[in-house]
Amino acid sequence: MIKQFNFYDIYGYFIPGMLLVGVFWLPFGMLTQSWPAQDLSNALFLAVLSYILGHIVQTIAPSLIPSTVLDEKKQRRFYSDIYLDYSNNSKFGVEFKEKLAAQVSEMFGLNLDVAQDVVQDEKGKSAISTNRQTAFFQARFFLVAKKAAHYAEQNEGLYAMMRGLACSFCAGALYLAGWGLSFHYDQLCLRWTLAILLAIGVGGALVSSCIALLPNKDARKAVVLLALFLILALLCSGFWIGAEQPGKFWSLTPAHADRILWASACLAIIAATRCLSFYKYYTDLFAQTVWRDFSAYLSFQQAPTSTNGVNSDES
Repeated sequence: MIKQFNFYDIYGYFIPGMLLVGVFWLPFGMLTQSWPAQDLSNALFLAVLSYILGHIVQTIAPSLIPSTVLDEKKQRRFYSDIYLDYSNNSKFGVEFKEKLAAQVSEMFGLNLDVAQDVVQDEKGKSAISTNRQTAFFQARFFLVAKKAAHYAEQNEGLYAMMRGLACSFCAGALYLAGWGLSFHYDQLCLRWTLAILLAIGVGGALVSSCIALLPNKDARKAVVLLALFLILALLCSGFWIGAEQPGKFWSLTPAHADRILWASACLAIIAATRCLSFYKYYTDLFAQTVWRDFSAYLSFQQAPTSTNGVNSDES
């Protein structure tokens, strides 16, 4: 039983999962021009299925769309780390960075090294970046504990949602493309090709899933391979699900149904790119919000109290 079902579950899991369910059903709705039965049992089933699919999407999404970006030196780092660079980034002013560094040092005993340039070793690691990331998570936890992380949590939920939606739209586009190909089922070469690719996709997904669970293995590379095999399986699944529908089903389809499906796949790709753009925006905003709110909260706590506009020390 889930003790705390909050907006992150809705943003991060339920909405991307519901989108995926909707896209999977879309060909049936468009081609038969009908809606699923509207009753409580179906609604509950779809809600649970969406939540589960959302979790699956979010286990794969971070490996495909990492939260890190390339800085000016082509080093892959987090926004929360890059914004503390003394000379390489102007998102925060120098005075704010120095003040934040002093607050973090006093509160957590960590040195942000805002006057130093980050240089990674051959493994892509940096002690400065590690300290900054540790301080960032502690600052976020501090705000949550003080019930002052409302905007930060909202931005975190939004960037998780946008990343999940981007992946769901991409998966849906390939599935719809498979349906589009199913209109050419009479081509024997196409059937054999997609049958072999489906077997490769399913088998590869199973193997890469097992590899990701092995110790001393690069889990991210295994998850990326898993995603690629799932993409292949989705394309082929769309084809075979469409191809195996009975003749009665196809008698209900409108004219130019294949063009409608291909257009829907293109629209899904466009939507995925827009979601990816918003994901980057909210990831950026999340990092800014945590640092600014943390510094502001400590500043307000340290400010002298006053009564009726008169400093308490003078009253």
